Amino acid sequence: MSIRLEVSTETDAPVAAVWDVLIDWTGQSRWIPLTTVRVITDREVGVGVRAEALSGVRLGRIPVGLLDRFIVTGWSPPTADTAELEILHLGPYFTGEGVFRLVGHRRKTTVSCTEVFSIPGGRLVEWPARLTLPALRAGLASSLRGLSELAEAR
Repeated sequence: MSIRLEVSTETDAPVAAVWDVLIDWTGQSRWIPLTTVRVITDREVGVGVRAEALSGVRLGRIPVGLLDRFIVTGWSPPTADTAELEILHLGPYFTGEGVFRLVGHRRKTTVSCTEVFSIPGGRLVEWPARLTLPALRAGLASSLRGLSELAEAR
């Protein structure tokens, strides 16, 4: 089953400031509630960066909650008022693509996020998953507002 989420917001921050907050992997806990991110590759910038985002807690080395392993597949830092970050969710709970697009205009930036992912379980989980779409969309919108606030504070 495939789910598509699209959310955008506008911020009073330049593209470069939004980008800096967006790619601060460990800092994402400041704008994505109840989530910690850790980079598991030697480097933290560019295509190929691998990370784990946990919405929950760790009991020692054991993650308890929703674990999202992902890899950066597209990296276009700010140039002429645009930037784009693409990631591939690798599981274990869902897989698919995510794209953040930043478009600057008149000292503001429109931040758009599109997530297209699959949840294992087929028809068995399709309807419960569709019922959660409004909550997922609201959560993503709230996170983007948090990103916006941090970028504006820079």
